[in-house]
Amino acid sequence: MLALYSKNKAGNEAFKIFCTPHFRMVYEGSQIENAEHISLEFQGLNTIGYRWNKGGSKKALIVHGFRSSSINFQHFATKLAAKGYEVMAFDAPAHGLSEGKMLNAVDYKNYIAAVNQQFGPFDAYLCHSFGGLAVSMNLAEMADNKKIRTALIAPAANSKQLIESFFKEMHIANKKVQEHFYATINKLSGKDIEWFSIKRCVEDIQGDIFWIHDTNDHITPINDALEIQKMKQPNFRFMFTNGLGHRRIYRDSEVISAIVDFL
Repeated sequence: MLALYSKNKAGNEAFKIFCTPHFRMVYEGSQIENAEHISLEFQGLNTIGYRWNKGGSKKALIVHGFRSSSINFQHFATKLAAKGYEVMAFDAPAHGLSEGKMLNAVDYKNYIAAVNQQFGPFDAYLCHSFGGLAVSMNLAEMADNKKIRTALIAPAANSKQLIESFFKEMHIANKKVQEHFYATINKLSGKDIEWFSIKRCVEDIQGDIFWIHDTNDHITPINDALEIQKMKQPNFRFMFTNGLGHRRIYRDSEVISAIVDFL
């Protein structure tokens, strides 16, 4: 209805909806076991995090996806802590127990950089979905990332594909509205949509990458993983599963073991 009056305003509103996690993972902080509760202020927001095995020989950061939170990955934290890592995980702005209402890729990238500055540097990252894109973008901007090991679980590799799926879901067929949506991204970031992809980051990531993806993932389709696999980057290795989808994949015992062994 807004598009009947202004395609520009409709595009802006669509972008706000796209960046708003309308479902928030609610839990009690006490459900995070054997962890120290920590916090980080980011852009005036208080964000909540957790730390396991403080003082470990190495540091790892767990980064969740859109509409998710740290609680979904504490099973990795305990296993990595047993391996000697000091492990941290934060609820991103607008997620879990952290403050905020919206989150976009640039802000998530900058948030990870802020966590790294205050609590890092990190020797390893473990990330899922949208968190995988944000971590990859952050790694690509690091002056030296050769020694950092990163596990990407079903990463959101291609922002344009996600947006096109959003347009279909929201029945946004008007081309002018879509153009204003993309123009909003360019205005806020100074970048075109193609910039927001892991493929763009590949050449600047020198550390070892372990990419795990399911062939039946309908949230972040496997096509982008296969495209990057064809690039034959020597520091990238891939593991493909079948039937685990987008979320069960990070709870699968074989996937968990493979990731812990890699890190």
